[in-house]
Amino acid sequence: MAKITGKELLEAGDISREHVATRLSYENRNKLVLFRVSDIINDTVLFSNIITSRRDIQRLLGVKTLEEAYAKLSEAVNSPRGLETVRFEDFFVEVNLDLSKLPFIKYYREDGGYYLTSSVYIACYESTCNASFHRTMYLSRDRAVLRIVPRHLHYIVTKHSESGRDTPVALVLGLSPLQELASAMSPPLGVFEVSVGAAMTNDNRVVKTPRYGIPVPAEASIIVEGLISRSEVVPEGPFTDILMLVDSVREQPVFIGEHMYVSRRTPRVVHAIVPGLWEHQLLMGFPRESQIYMEVKRVVPCVSAVRLTEGGSTWLHAVIAVSEKCSYADAKLAALVAIAAHPSVKHVVVLDDDIDVENPEMIEWAIATRCKGGEDILIIPSIRGSTLEPRSVNGVGDKVVLIAIKPRNEPSAKYTRVRVP
Repeated sequence: MAKITGKELLEAGDISREHVATRLSYENRNKLVLFRVSDIINDTVLFSNIITSRRDIQRLLGVKTLEEAYAKLSEAVNSPRGLETVRFEDFFVEVNLDLSKLPFIKYYREDGGYYLTSSVYIACYESTCNASFHRTMYLSRDRAVLRIVPRHLHYIVTKHSESGRDTPVALVLGLSPLQELASAMSPPLGVFEVSVGAAMTNDNRVVKTPRYGIPVPAEASIIVEGLISRSEVVPEGPFTDILMLVDSVREQPVFIGEHMYVSRRTPRVVHAIVPGLWEHQLLMGFPRESQIYMEVKRVVPCVSAVRLTEGGSTWLHAVIAVSEKCSYADAKLAALVAIAAHPSVKHVVVLDDDIDVENPEMIEWAIATRCKGGEDILIIPSIRGSTLEPRSVNGVGDKVVLIAIKPRNEPSAKYTRVRVP
């Protein structure tokens, strides 16, 4: 993996399940961190910091520019690859069910329990399958609780519940980074994220789990087959979310483990995604950034760049750069399209492309010198946004657009920054 990302490798050895993984990841952003925790399945290694910058994603995708990366994600969603089923027994062997042998970690003192953060749940209803991340808190040797928000897994669970059934699922650990990226995306219902990942990885092999026939990438390290209960709920949380805030405790459905399988390939490698840090932000945010760019560029061709900023946890703040060919009306439209493409965004800043969209100081300078409050700030009150945004009420809050481009009706030189010789 270090070779794939071009990162220096830090082998940390055995560590505690209490907070140490968070400190290691935070202090070594530019290194791929490998470690182990005691009492987990033999020959299992954990890693973090494989994706801590957009450049890491470019390397994994094998592209040179961000625009190529955005296009590759879009193409994978629009043209997912067909899957080839291979024999389950050739890739996995069953072990005794014991969820305590999985790498549940307490990442922050504020967290209410020990968590899996890279747990991808795969479930199907009739011919529709879905793969998505859901944080999972340990309860006992055969039970855990997962957080489900009203998206596609919620739809599948609801459909099974309406038929009086628990939902068969596969809890999957140890997917490749690109399959994880696909599982973090939100393609339309009916587009299977594993097929999207197959289009990006060129590995389309899946196995069908023995009891429920759930399609799982053959590359996975660990699979727990079981049910999401339609009736059993317990408190889940608190947990540190992408904004580095403590999410509240909620009643959430219980996952009941029935069978556990491990890959015949060793070492088995499992991702430890530290909540709130760069990997969490980029896995969630980069697919949305790609979606914003592709949609805004389609509607407003003079857009040069889009970023979801790290200061907004790669989720709430968007910056859009436009060429000087863009009119003031184009700049406004670009901001509104960005909000439509990623409704969780809270604040959008539109800049000229002489401003580096990755430089917070330059962005602030553009706001300071090119934005006039009475003319260039648009407030959209009481609109659907992110439930994570703490000033919102049940996800309804205000959005703000700041147009910080050179006024098109004034001499450009008046707003042009002098370059240091």
